[in-house]
Amino acid sequence: METETILGDRLFRLEEQFWRGDSAFYRRNLADEAVMIFPDPAGVMIKDEMCSSLENSPRWEEVLLEEHRVMEIDEHAALLTYRATAARDGELPYVARASSVYVRDGSGWKLAFHQQTPLAVIPAVEVD
Repeated sequence: METETILGDRLFRLEEQFWRGDSAFYRRNLADEAVMIFPDPAGVMIKDEMCSSLENSPRWEEVLLEEHRVMEIDEHAALLTYRATAARDGELPYVARASSVYVRDGSGWKLAFHQQTPLAVIPAVEVD
């Protein structure tokens, strides 16, 4: 089994790419039976639905993943949890708690499950 730091670094690099990646990236890196859970209206999506939804969707321009936690379930599965802040030009940042489960197959680590819980963003107030 990999050390938690090496595994965590590897999976968090992959995780950040999911926030920015296109449908081709998703097709290569999602497990065949992947399930992803997003706030409504997106809701629950499987691999083909997720890949199709990205074909005409703007991707995040900036992504910051913080508060990393990694739990290696066994040598073929790992759980990530973290806080994500993502932004696009002209929009308020999206902030969420997220969890992902990765499974290792013959071609490397694949994302099998992902879930996001949005957090309230309180706009900054300028003080004179």
